[in-house]
Amino acid sequence: MKSKITSALAVAALVGSVGSAAAFPRVVTDLAAFRSGPGVTFLPILAVPPRTIVDVHGHIGGWSRVFYAGKVGFIANSLLARPIVVAPVAATVVAPAIATVVAPAVAIAPVPAPAPTGLITAPLRIFE
Repeated sequence: MKSKITSALAVAALVGSVGSAAAFPRVVTDLAAFRSGPGVTFLPILAVPPRTIVDVHGHIGGWSRVFYAGKVGFIANSLLARPIVVAPVAATVVAPAIATVVAPAVAIAPVPAPAPTGLITAPLRIFE
């Protein structure tokens, strides 16, 4: 009980100090438990599907403080990766002085489906 109170106080202190930090995107690599705190002792809020882009706003140990589906929670760092950005490709069309430049594309799945609400009925695989 005492360790949960200490963890909660540490989270509260970090939330206050990290709240103004810039967010950076990360991609979920496998089904991830979106937890209420930084550790397996905290309850999962919902499951985040693979290839979902989330905004990370800080770290506590091996956990990232994440914004997803309008909620704040924690995901294990081992389940997050940097998004891969494909370098821009320039293509020239044979025509009177016309050149086409293709903008950079992110090699990530399309916009993720909205997060489920309510209870999770599917089995939840938990990774640490």
